[in-house]
Amino acid sequence: MNIIEFIEDKQIINDQSLSVAQKMALKAIYGLPLTREELKVFKQTTGLSKYSLGYEWEEVTFIWPRRTGKSDKMASNIALYEACVRKHKLSVGQIGVVMVVAPEIKRQAKIVYRYIKAKLEASPILRKMIKGKITQNCITLNNGVEIQIYPCSIGKVRGESLISFIADEVAHWKVEGVDIDQDVLDSARPGLDFEYSKMIKISTPWMMKGEIYQDFKQYYGKENDDVLVFQGDTETIFPAYAEKNKKKLERQKKRNPLMYETERLARFRSDLSAMYDPFIIDKAINYDRPLELPYRESVEYMCFVDVAGGGGKDSFAIAIGHLEDERIVIDVVRSRPPKFNPDEVTAQYCELLKQYGISEVIGDKFSGDYGSNSFAKHDIGYEKSKKTKSELYLEAESPFNVERVDIPNRERAIIQLKNLIRKTRSGGKDIVDTDSGQPEDEANVMAGIIYILSAEVYQPIGDLIVIG
Repeated sequence: MNIIEFIEDKQIINDQSLSVAQKMALKAIYGLPLTREELKVFKQTTGLSKYSLGYEWEEVTFIWPRRTGKSDKMASNIALYEACVRKHKLSVGQIGVVMVVAPEIKRQAKIVYRYIKAKLEASPILRKMIKGKITQNCITLNNGVEIQIYPCSIGKVRGESLISFIADEVAHWKVEGVDIDQDVLDSARPGLDFEYSKMIKISTPWMMKGEIYQDFKQYYGKENDDVLVFQGDTETIFPAYAEKNKKKLERQKKRNPLMYETERLARFRSDLSAMYDPFIIDKAINYDRPLELPYRESVEYMCFVDVAGGGGKDSFAIAIGHLEDERIVIDVVRSRPPKFNPDEVTAQYCELLKQYGISEVIGDKFSGDYGSNSFAKHDIGYEKSKKTKSELYLEAESPFNVERVDIPNRERAIIQLKNLIRKTRSGGKDIVDTDSGQPEDEANVMAGIIYILSAEVYQPIGDLIVIG
């Protein structure tokens, strides 16, 4: 029994309402034959010119708008088909898991779970497979398979024998404002070791960053055997809904064109993107070095600080670096989260600066007089940066892109760099900030030291620093 037969069978799911695009996508996952109309929609929504008949995909990404059946027609049906029909070779005592993961458990995850539970209980055939009591996040079947539902978390997915991993609304996976989609998906992949194991990513798009955007860039419209990517607007995926709500959609388009493009046309926000490509950041990490490099007499070190008062949300951060064969090496990155006494932290940082032979630092442009006064007490000069925080991040982009930067494998700093958002403004300079107002202190000082050490803007003259 194939997945379409499973869905349309009156004794099983009993759903004959799939749109052409929905039916096509489900068929394409399993390499089933397409009708002429379905083939046309396949080419339109994948950008591919050829259809691989008989090829079953292990990884599929759906970039679809709201109200196009992502939870009902796609996620829940795939989960049930994989759990109830496919013959997976389980060892004695082994439990095969179909796991559905969503941004959070209270709302989004329960939407898919409710569909799965309702379809199981409504089917005369499937309900007989339910073993024991259905809990809030697990349905156990009599074939050795469990359907589990969880919020996005690395710890939840590790160690499971995954038949299928369904990532619902993966473009919106965050923990405390930090994107974790790539980390969670990478943790799930080793568990997908059955013959027919699948990773299905389904999401409305958001900004130009993260796993599904990388899938779109790397695989959409490109012949490959790794990831099948679908992207389509509301009218293409679910024309009945688009026709029924035509006036409502027109009002939405008029009221907020950018949101309409994302929510209804499934286009990534053109005004929001990752400041740095995460792969570029990963390339800059030197895994063979210690977190902090020791002082060397032959090296001239520079420093950038981000001063904080200790009573708010900001950390007091410092970065030390040097040039080595035109390569920017960041030797030290430290930060002190609140609450703290800023005078004590300044004193500690000044001791560190003297160990590296540094007599002057550059700091945040809007730090006020506290920075210069507090460092002066320890005979350390303080110069305000000529660049704003956003400008520092933008200036650091080129050194990262041409792989001239060597950074320590410091988790906090790396997360902050990858979490930076570039906001494009028409007629003005781009603004760079974190998503959801998360910390960026270590990213800030790293960008600052990269800027002052860049060959185009840094020139040492004795003990002075010339910025220009």
